[in-house]
Amino acid sequence: MPSSACRLVIPVLLAAWLGPAGPAWAVFPPPIKDEGKFFSAEALDKANKKIREVYERYLKDVVIETFPAIPADQEKKAKEQDKKEFFAQWARQRVKDLGVNGIYVLICKKPGRLEVEVTDEARKKAFTRDDRGKLIKKMFEKFRDKKFDEGLLEGIDFVASTLKANAGK
Repeated sequence: MPSSACRLVIPVLLAAWLGPAGPAWAVFPPPIKDEGKFFSAEALDKANKKIREVYERYLKDVVIETFPAIPADQEKKAKEQDKKEFFAQWARQRVKDLGVNGIYVLICKKPGRLEVEVTDEARKKAFTRDDRGKLIKKMFEKFRDKKFDEGLLEGIDFVASTLKANAGK
């Protein structure tokens, strides 16, 4: 009798242990968070698809967040610090909070700011400091002319082509 009970209990325990795990889901970068309302729905859809392709091909995140203004809990710090340093620290903190592995873009409407942070691992080879500067210039030129959708899509295309070029090095 004990051996037949064991035969029944073990599968039940295994099923209970493995059952709640559920299916494994692929991890993709989050969709663009456009709280600053810079982009059209069509541009966001295209950009999110391109970002997923970049992730699938190069295993690097491209995370983009827009804000209408500096969050209330950050305003005091923004007033006390140099603007450039404040935005750089804010972007670094978002990279850390989100667990980004690649490129993070922070866009603020008021005050107007475009900040790009590249993680240490990505900066070594995949997306260098020079590449970061080129991305900022490319996006800023379009944003300055209020061509936000174009700047977004061209920026992501630049990231993809740069990762492709640097992957062979």
